[in-house]
Amino acid sequence: MLYRVIIDNYKSFAEETAFDLFPNPKRETFPNHVYGEGATPVLKSTAIYGANGAGKSNLIKGMQFIKEFTTTMSTGKDAQKMRNWYLNNRFKLPVEDESKPITMVVEFENNSQAYIYCIEIDIDGVKSESLLLSGLGKSNHVVFQRDRESVAFKKAKVVESIKKILERQIADNPFGSVLAINGVLHLVEDEHMRNAFLWFLEKLEVVEISRDIPWLIEHFKDNADMMNFVGEIFTKVGLGIQSLYIKDESFDQWLKNVSQEEGKVADIMTNKGLSLSKMIDDVPMLTVTEEDGKRLVREFVFQQIGRNGSVCDMDVMSQSTGTLRLLTLIPAIYFAINNEKTVLIDEIDNGIHPMLIKNLVKFFGESKSNGQLIYTTHETALLNQQELLRPDEVWFVEKVEGCTKMYSLNDFKIHKTISIENGYLDGRFGAIPFIGTL
Repeated sequence: MLYRVIIDNYKSFAEETAFDLFPNPKRETFPNHVYGEGATPVLKSTAIYGANGAGKSNLIKGMQFIKEFTTTMSTGKDAQKMRNWYLNNRFKLPVEDESKPITMVVEFENNSQAYIYCIEIDIDGVKSESLLLSGLGKSNHVVFQRDRESVAFKKAKVVESIKKILERQIADNPFGSVLAINGVLHLVEDEHMRNAFLWFLEKLEVVEISRDIPWLIEHFKDNADMMNFVGEIFTKVGLGIQSLYIKDESFDQWLKNVSQEEGKVADIMTNKGLSLSKMIDDVPMLTVTEEDGKRLVREFVFQQIGRNGSVCDMDVMSQSTGTLRLLTLIPAIYFAINNEKTVLIDEIDNGIHPMLIKNLVKFFGESKSNGQLIYTTHETALLNQQELLRPDEVWFVEKVEGCTKMYSLNDFKIHKTISIENGYLDGRFGAIPFIGTL
């Protein structure tokens, strides 16, 4: 479970900015939207609103970076790339200290233990990195503390030779993460470091608006439950689709029905032992892969309902952009419901009808899930607190003099009878665009 995120000097976050999922105990609506069995009560979902350019996506991108940083073991060759990353992603408007590090803090829970993970990154590398056992407002306890090329362990008993190996690794790669290095190499046997690493690796899922899905077909083929879940949702939301399946075909058979250019590219890729995912206009078409010496082609097939109840098989290119966008979202919701994942989605309403988004959010809220759904959106119809969201589940993002600010609807006094949607559109809560004469 995600509890809190703090970001400083990253993109449009010029100053320390906090976002959290702690519920207000005085709010009585939708008690099923609060998980109360963990280390502390935490909200099931959060909607984040704001004008275009306010910085909503920057929060999502920040979480994507943290996930990759903590789970991917980079090398010294990546140092220049990371220096450029720092220069490109620090707050760029005039500041007093241009050497100020990018700071990110994530508080979360895994296996009934709350943790705080902190990083500071500047142009020279990781200035500091630490993992703490969170006291949830009380005393925190350090698991490890890293300062540049030095690492100290407070919980685990680490022999000096192992400590030197780890410090040699970060000396060779100043932008590498101790959590990632240890997660991959298993140098230090510590349950808390392992717990934290696995949460970032397995329990945190980030879906950006620009994310392509070349992995989706292979991911679906090994998960019948997810395929059934997607088919059920597609059937219920009125898309005229009875079911969805993945068709397997031999490469030679498929080659007879495609253009020479497509066949040539696929042939080159598979002969090199690589998997090919064909994308047209960011649409996942099919995958060509090799298994047990045989080349196979896999593609999605939609069983479309026609006249008089007839059913016809249709390929991906026959589907609308909204249907395909939904195809990328539903697995994320499946993860949140069934796999205890914290899922962050950028612009959940992009390309999807407002009524459909309302029903998806309502479906998740009513589900017996054990994960979280955090999303940015412009869809104001979700703001009806009587049907969908508690006030503490709504956050706003506003940009002031180029700096992103975040605050919760919970900070306002709200009568149960008012329309939050109308109040937001009227500017009562801020975080809306101010448009001059066009």
